Amino acid sequence: MGGLLGVQIHTQKLRGASKVGRQTGALVTMLTATQVQLEGQSKEIERLRARLAEYEKQAAGEKGMVKLMSEELRSSRIALGLFPVKGPGIELELRDSTMRVGSDIGGQADFVVHDFDLVQVANELWAAGAEAISLNRQRLAAGSAITCSARLIQVNNVTIPSPFVFLAIGDRDKLISALNIRDGVLDRLRVMEFHVKLTPKEEIVIPPIAVAPKYEYAQPVIKEE
Repeated sequence: MGGLLGVQIHTQKLRGASKVGRQTGALVTMLTATQVQLEGQSKEIERLRARLAEYEKQAAGEKGMVKLMSEELRSSRIALGLFPVKGPGIELELRDSTMRVGSDIGGQADFVVHDFDLVQVANELWAAGAEAISLNRQRLAAGSAITCSARLIQVNNVTIPSPFVFLAIGDRDKLISALNIRDGVLDRLRVMEFHVKLTPKEEIVIPPIAVAPKYEYAQPVIKEE
């Protein structure tokens, strides 16, 4: 009797640890992603200031000005996901856990891939320096959202099925290292016997965003001369 009680207590602890671990991991990942985003914005401000000075310097020569504007427009289109892009990176495939309902570790909801799992993966990829990301052929860009509605996962308001396949362009070693970090999202999913297949790729192609973002309320601030 004492042995059975000990097993039950152990499994209850494991169940609680798995739930708390995934939820806590989501909060930690969000905080880390926010810090990385702030640092990136600061660097972007400095880059834009330097770019403006370069524009002013080249303003006297029309050809130089046109070239700079063309390069800036190209970079902006890539950042907004308006262009298809290619390059080295990784492919990550996720499927629901092979554990069955009735396991001592958790209930049905603990064995399926949730939207917050996918958000954590995306955040870890961005934090690792990914330059472009797609999920089931849906480009992640400014304004993209990964949500769950009626138990269906949606990306950019498009419903996507399992398996969930991420493509990310960037330094393959850094991306793989970031995803395999101890107590990271993939580490926790592997403990729960989720299907996780992470593959480095020499070249992958990521499609453009299906619907270009539209800005109704946000307007540029232009100072008058």
